[in-house]
Amino acid sequence: MKKYICFLSIMVLLLSSCNKYLDIEPKGVRLLETTRDYDEWLNNIELENSVPSQLNMLDDCKDLLTISSTLTSSNDRIYTWQEQFVEEVPGSALIWQTLYKSIYLYNTVINNIEKVTDGTVQDRNSLKGEALLGRAFEYLYLVNLYAKVYDKTTADKDLAVPFVTSVDVTDVMPGRSTVQQIYDQIITDIKTAIPDLPKENASNRFRGTVAAAYGVLARTYLYMGNYSEAARNAQLALDNGTAKVLDYTALPDAKSIPHVMKRADAIYARLGGTSYLGSEIPVLSFLRSFDTKDLRLKFYYTQLGDYSFTVRGRTLFMHAGVPSGYAAPSWGISVAEMYLVIAEAAARNNDLTKACDQLDSLRKRRFPTASYQKFTSTDQEQVLQKVIAERSFELAFCGMRWFDMRRYDAEGRMPAVERYNGTGSVIATLQPGSPRYVLRIPLQVMYFNPTWEQNP
Repeated sequence: MKKYICFLSIMVLLLSSCNKYLDIEPKGVRLLETTRDYDEWLNNIELENSVPSQLNMLDDCKDLLTISSTLTSSNDRIYTWQEQFVEEVPGSALIWQTLYKSIYLYNTVINNIEKVTDGTVQDRNSLKGEALLGRAFEYLYLVNLYAKVYDKTTADKDLAVPFVTSVDVTDVMPGRSTVQQIYDQIITDIKTAIPDLPKENASNRFRGTVAAAYGVLARTYLYMGNYSEAARNAQLALDNGTAKVLDYTALPDAKSIPHVMKRADAIYARLGGTSYLGSEIPVLSFLRSFDTKDLRLKFYYTQLGDYSFTVRGRTLFMHAGVPSGYAAPSWGISVAEMYLVIAEAAARNNDLTKACDQLDSLRKRRFPTASYQKFTSTDQEQVLQKVIAERSFELAFCGMRWFDMRRYDAEGRMPAVERYNGTGSVIATLQPGSPRYVLRIPLQVMYFNPTWEQNP
């Protein structure tokens, strides 16, 4: 029988990471029985770190000097957009299993919270709302990894991923839903959740709120190319709750940035399973695209030198910030992202004044006041390119660039992306329109579901 998440190793990982709650109740372990149990379940560190860290390996801002010519490691294979990241079967279905593991955790709440008899109806509904939002958030990643970019003319035919609601490992695995079905379910789940969600999460930004729901909707509609709805929901995310953009001009360095759990600019916080002490090697062209006065360079990048950036691997992006602290960027929904969504929607609608004003709301907090100049332009393409650039600067190395690359490629805006080995030789090229912009279903999943149609 096909398994719930396609292979038992995922369940082993899941249960080992949730050692407080199991399907049986041995000594020292308790079942989910109360609203408090479910509330603690949603504080699971697996959910806080639910975005796969490997997503940074896919994007065009990432360099990897140590890559092997034989592409022996999974990171080497992800970095060069191979058809499969792990070839051992059975084995680990990288990226896929991380996202479905989180969905399992959310489905546990969705399916069972109403059976609890303690607490108020409002308490139970609120927890279910958070789980619906969380599940929708995970599916937004899945549909944008294993399916084509949303196209309203083909979305009802393009295959996406299975929409799983069961928590029983013996249940038959559903087949692949279409892109339209997954997006419809994401939107339905979030809209269902909103009336029951709490208004504030200032004490724990990882938890769901009304603002978080609107923020995920804004990102969803952006990826669908529905820019008016993206902007409307982004504004609702800003208007609900107390999150506000972090002002770098008021801070001496990145060490002054608070932990994302309570950070003022995090609407719906996530981390990417990346160590606070981890780092990334940016490609030189990306580093050179920064304005040298940009405080994001000072706060997150080492060895800036004279800003000429001529030596690969000398300058690093530090997840913990510079100097090291708790500055790891949120991989979830942020105030800055919402400004950028509104700016992009305005630029595409040729409302250039609004687009520039939204950019200004962010950029004036990213440059020293004395040297800052507001960006203005009456050229629609120039404004749109500025928004695209600001997204790359602000959202660097938090697992989002790949999704922008996919959107831009679908519009014919992405050039070929090349990968180089340590000596500077090209070892892989991602061509415009490449089928590799859609990840193939992992072999480890296809092994248990051989009748599924594989991505090209």
